Amino acid sequence: MNLLRSTVFAMFVLAMAPAFAESEPKPIAVVDGHAVYGAQMPAGDAVTIGAALSDMDRYAGKAQKFSGRVTKVCQKKGCWMVLADGETHARVMFGKDDFFIPKDSSGDAVVFGTLSAKEMSEATAKHLAEDEGKDVSKAIETREYQIIATSVML
Repeated sequence: MNLLRSTVFAMFVLAMAPAFAESEPKPIAVVDGHAVYGAQMPAGDAVTIGAALSDMDRYAGKAQKFSGRVTKVCQKKGCWMVLADGETHARVMFGKDDFFIPKDSSGDAVVFGTLSAKEMSEATAKHLAEDEGKDVSKAIETREYQIIATSVML
């Protein structure tokens, strides 16, 4: 009887293994050869993140499209990325971990979301710095630009 239970349990575990395995995020669509994650990407033009950050009064606080290059991605889950234009950049958060992107993402990207200047707690800043692989024994910047995104096209 114990052998039968063990065999049934082993079969159950093997059948469920793919459900428990960490899998690569899947795009919801591919548009003109670009993978889209999160919600559908709205139509319309995107402003570069550099232009948006140089005129925060005009671009902050309302949902719109921003473009730039992906320079960093969370290496733990793919739950955020950094969108840059030259020396300027903003961290892109995917809602409240509403979706993820592949951890090896790079290159040009367009995001749809809301831009803001964010003052983080020291604990949050340290957590994000650790995700980037930074030395957290040094001073950590607690103010940054963020986009809370609902859609990302890579």
